[in-house]
Amino acid sequence: MKKVLYIILSALLLYGCEPENEVNIILERSEVSLTWKGGIQVDFDQKSGQLAYNDKTNEYRVYDDKLASWFTLRCSEKPTTEGQKLSADVSWTGDKSPMTYEGLSFTVKKVSDKDLVWLWNTENRIGIIIKNIQ
Repeated sequence: MKKVLYIILSALLLYGCEPENEVNIILERSEVSLTWKGGIQVDFDQKSGQLAYNDKTNEYRVYDDKLASWFTLRCSEKPTTEGQKLSADVSWTGDKSPMTYEGLSFTVKKVSDKDLVWLWNTENRIGIIIKNIQ
């Protein structure tokens, strides 16, 4: 299933994506991940990764056991409600060096009954799916 999704995403990247289509791609995913400009940057694997949440700083950390693939998201408040707007800092592994954006505006696009939260930043086309853990 993941291979099919990668093929579809690759085809979309080759032919160009409108930001609205990128949002729809994010909303169709059901795994913790970070996408940027339509491409998956970090794809969490439960078998070889870790999730962490600091409730004092509203910081989410997602990384693999080798620290080769990771992202952090520090939110102004805990994302819990569809339509909620918040600011956040985000960093992730890039191709050559870590990518970092500070003070971005995110909108909560979707919340599931499994504590997954879909966040979208329009300006930089960053989509993040996190899991609210206690």
